[in-house]
Amino acid sequence: MDSRKYAKGVSIEFIRHPLEFKKPAQTSRDTLTFKPSFFLTIRNNEGRTGVGECSLIPGLSLESESEAEEYLERLTRTDSIDLDAVPKTLPAVRFAVETALIDFYRDGSEKWKGGIPINGLVWMGSQESMLKQVDELVDKGFKTIKLKVGTLPFHEELEMLEAIRSKCPKGEFTIRIDANGAFGKDVGDGLSALDKLKALEHLCLHSIEQPIPAGRLSQMKELCENSPIPIALDEELIGVHQRNERIDLLKKLKPAYIVLKPSLIGGLESAKEFVDIANDLGIGWWATSALESNVGLAAISEWTTTVISQDMAQGLGTGSLFTNNTDSTLFISEGKLYSHSDHSKPSFLYCAGQSFELSEEGARKFKDNLQRPLWTEGVAEVLEVWFNNSTTSLIFTTSGSSGSAREITHSREALISSAKATLEFFDLGEGDRLAMAMPIDFVAGRMMLIRAIVGGCDIEIAEPKARPVFEKPIDFLSLTPHQCTSLLPSFPQVKKLLLGGGAVSEKLKRQLPVEVEVWEGFGMTETITHIALRKISQEATTAIHTPFSNFPFTALPGVSFKTSETRQLIINAPTRNVTGLVTDDVVELLSSTSFRWIGRVSQII
Repeated sequence: MDSRKYAKGVSIEFIRHPLEFKKPAQTSRDTLTFKPSFFLTIRNNEGRTGVGECSLIPGLSLESESEAEEYLERLTRTDSIDLDAVPKTLPAVRFAVETALIDFYRDGSEKWKGGIPINGLVWMGSQESMLKQVDELVDKGFKTIKLKVGTLPFHEELEMLEAIRSKCPKGEFTIRIDANGAFGKDVGDGLSALDKLKALEHLCLHSIEQPIPAGRLSQMKELCENSPIPIALDEELIGVHQRNERIDLLKKLKPAYIVLKPSLIGGLESAKEFVDIANDLGIGWWATSALESNVGLAAISEWTTTVISQDMAQGLGTGSLFTNNTDSTLFISEGKLYSHSDHSKPSFLYCAGQSFELSEEGARKFKDNLQRPLWTEGVAEVLEVWFNNSTTSLIFTTSGSSGSAREITHSREALISSAKATLEFFDLGEGDRLAMAMPIDFVAGRMMLIRAIVGGCDIEIAEPKARPVFEKPIDFLSLTPHQCTSLLPSFPQVKKLLLGGGAVSEKLKRQLPVEVEVWEGFGMTETITHIALRKISQEATTAIHTPFSNFPFTALPGVSFKTSETRQLIINAPTRNVTGLVTDDVVELLSSTSFRWIGRVSQII
């Protein structure tokens, strides 16, 4: 017996926690306003605790709410718990027991890292509401979009999908649809499931989940053989418990993909069996939640990182659906799912010959250190707030580039999103060394510190002056053009340099060290530093007889632009809570994601 599938000498309890949807969740099968959910807790005498979730979808889960509650109640009358003893006919209960045991044996600390690519989900509604959802997902940086279909008349859904594909062209975006069996229903339009799939062929869809109801094996086999759109089995997997039955099912139907909902098919171990079978048969797969709370979602996400072997978008972006969800240990940035504890080794802050771990304890030691320079007082305050007040927003003072200088606040999630965008663009992560040479009161200075924390990077803090001094080689450094000029010609050993906070002259560009990759950023306090970049290293412009100042800025993922009637730049960056920000910058708009900077309104005659 696997010792981690069993625990004895424990107390067991559960609570009901029905999950309430923020707005009705409509599929072709049903409309949900709430869903039954239970939290199962196991605890030993030493205080070690594990929490799992039993979450049900009425009409889809094998067990009913009363059956699940009855079994959970029976568990509370014992002092031991055994995953193998839970009947396979109770898959949601098995998922609860399994995830509680996993949590129990790791003592509550999550151990996964990295960004999991996920699809953005569009719920059923009117054409207008679904198109609006697509726009919002694109603005947030999603590259894979999944739509629930099957409620509207087919010709309306076809028109809508054509409109979406025109907005989200093939090659840039992946589109999935999920019919929940709706194409197998007789709705009086005279179209068979195969007719509808052929009508969708020109849209180059990635896949369609469960086009007809589960159980129609002969018809599903025919569709898998003849559909121009790859078919993914979903509900078809529910209730198929034995390994040989699973092999027979997939060999018979030969789908392109299978969709794994662990709480509907018996848990994570059971889902792994499906993964192994699919891999052996050359069938693709992805994991998705069955609308669990953040407890179940975190467990599925952690498991997914242990089995995923390709860059397939997963269906794990459901954490914001409920009014009464549990606290989340996850966040989404630019179409990827992250854990707040996503780096495994401690990173360090280096300052004036001393080092401090970037952690709650390290922040306390830094604040209490009497030998640190006086100019680091602001750094100590930011570290204390970040590590001790996880829900506190941070206050910044704007420079006045988009109006009068004023105080604004940015949420922790928006700051993390900005940090992640920079880290991913410059390919920075655990073990890389950043350097901060701007005042902590400036958004550029504070964000460099936050990038180090979020990315698991080390960071050297230099006194913010015209000619900063650095102790060791640097992977990523941000400077003003004035600071950069002051460090020439004996420039420090730097791999990547970001310039901002002032105009970069042609003269400075010609003086830049050729061995350094140099970028110019465009942004402001309101946008949480740069939202667009252009490369100005010498090799980027040497062969082109055009001043680099004429080169366009390109948006980071999730950022888009438009202009006013006076050609003033308008910025949209939803993940940073920036919508319709009108700047003082006059630009030539080249596309929704690039522009050529001309000047400021106040500078143009």
